[in-house]
Amino acid sequence: MNEQEQKHASGKHIYSLLNRSEGHTRKEVYKQLEIEDEPWNQCKVGRSKSLHEYSFVGFLVRNSLTENYLIGVLLMLVATFMWTVVHIGMKLMYVFSPTMSPFDPVLWMGLFLLLFSLIYAKVEKVNLNILSYKPKMQCAILLRAFLGLVNNFCLCQGLQYISVGKAVLIYSLSPIFCAIIAAIFLKEKITWKNIALILLSIVGIYLLTLNKSEDPKVASDETLGYCLILASAFWYGLTFVVLRTLSLGGVHILVPLFYFGLGSLVQSIFIMIFLPGLLHLSEYSGYVLLCFIAISISFFGGQLALMSSTKYSDASKLAPISYSENILTILADVLVFHYHFVMTDIIGIVIITFCLAIPIVLKEK
Repeated sequence: MNEQEQKHASGKHIYSLLNRSEGHTRKEVYKQLEIEDEPWNQCKVGRSKSLHEYSFVGFLVRNSLTENYLIGVLLMLVATFMWTVVHIGMKLMYVFSPTMSPFDPVLWMGLFLLLFSLIYAKVEKVNLNILSYKPKMQCAILLRAFLGLVNNFCLCQGLQYISVGKAVLIYSLSPIFCAIIAAIFLKEKITWKNIALILLSIVGIYLLTLNKSEDPKVASDETLGYCLILASAFWYGLTFVVLRTLSLGGVHILVPLFYFGLGSLVQSIFIMIFLPGLLHLSEYSGYVLLCFIAISISFFGGQLALMSSTKYSDASKLAPISYSENILTILADVLVFHYHFVMTDIIGIVIITFCLAIPIVLKEK
C-alpha cells in the first residue's frame, strides 16, 4: 500500500470512528484515535493539493458530534427554502411577463452558477480542470451538464402552464423514477413495492390533470405542462444516477456545478446568435430582473446546501424535510396565485404524498 492509499484508508477509518463517537468531545475523540494532529490534516487526499476529499471532516469535528444531525437538518431546511424561492420565482416571472421563454431564466442561472462556482473554487482551492479526471468521469460530468439543461427547460416551460404546487409535487416523484433508472443502468434491484408506488403515483398525477380549463387552448397547454413536468422528474431521476457515478468516481461536488453553469452559458450564447427570438432581453422589467436574481442566487445556494447536508447525516433521514416544499408551494398557489383546488386535486395530492411517504416509513421499519 503506497502513502496515498494509506492516507485514504486512514481518513475513512477516522470518519467511521467519528460517526460512532456520539456524545464525545473533540479531545476525547482524538484520545480514542491516539492522534495529536487534527484529523482533517491527516485526511488530505485527492488528485491535486487543492482537492481534499475528506476536508469536510475538519468542520465536522469542530462542533459537538451530537449536533451533526441538527446541522444536516438546518442545511436541508435552507436548501428547501432556496428551492421554494426558485420555483415560485419562475412562476412569478411568467405572471409579470407572460412572453418569457424558459431560456431567459436559464441564461441568468448559468451566469450566476458559473460566477459563484469560480469564486467558491478560488477560495476553497478546488481543481475544476475536467482533464484531471478519467475519460469515464469526463463523460459523466458533461452528461450531468446536458441533463441539467434539459431538466431546467422542461421544468421552466412546464411551470408556465400549470400551478407551481402541482408542478413541484409531480417533480418530487423523481426519486421513484430514479429507482427504475438505477435498475436499468446500474443493475440495482427493483422491488414490487417500487413498481406499485410508480403505478399509484401515475394515478395521482392523472387525478391532478382532471382540473382543466374549459378553454381548449388553455387545456391543451396544461396537458403539455403536465407532460413537461413529468419529463423533468424523469430527467432529474437520471441526473441522480449520474451524480452517484460522479460521487463514486471521486469528483468534487463543485465540478459538475461549474460545467452545468458553463453549459447554460454556451447554450444562451448559441441562442443569442442563431435564435435571438427565444430570448427577451429588451423586455426585462424591474420585477422580472428581481425574479431572475432571486432564482439564480437561490439555485446555487440550494445546490450547495443540499449537497452539504448529506455530509452530516444520511440522505434518507433528511429527504422527508425536502418534501415540506410541497406544502410551501401549495400555500403559494392559494395565497399568491389564487389557484382553486377541487376534490380531484386534493385526492391526487394525498395519493402522491402517500407515495412519497411510504418509502421513508418502510425504511425506518
